[in-house]
Amino acid sequence: MSYTIVDLILFEPLFDPSMRNGTAYFELHPNELPAENACWLPGSLFLRDAAFDFFAECFHGASDTFDYFSFVRFGANEIGRLLDELTAYLGSLSAGPSREQLFAKYVSIFGADIWSGVATQPLAEAVLGAGNNLREFVESKTKDSECLWILGM
Repeated sequence: MSYTIVDLILFEPLFDPSMRNGTAYFELHPNELPAENACWLPGSLFLRDAAFDFFAECFHGASDTFDYFSFVRFGANEIGRLLDELTAYLGSLSAGPSREQLFAKYVSIFGADIWSGVATQPLAEAVLGAGNNLREFVESKTKDSECLWILGM
């Protein structure tokens, strides 16, 4: 399996749980969960796993307890570190990144070669677009709650 340019649609975040196609999403919820292990919640940002993989190391860097396959709560300190991680990563991509820079925060069960069918520039644009949406969502939606739930695979 190898992704192609048409697969860049995977980087478009969703804000309505009814728009999902399948279950291969990370859900970021900016408030306390209404019940243990609640998911597909209104007010969440949903990002396909293939896109989230480009930001996974930012989440690992922000919290020692982050788990790709679990529900993890970030408090104010972890949110601050996550925003710093995302800002630094996205800044490194803003001026025509190399392939190495693009995959600097990539963590996946699939190697980076799964994206070999997509040229660096369009892939970088998709990662930047998703990353900017992700950063803006975390920054704006967690100000009052000081809480972010990351609901993994």
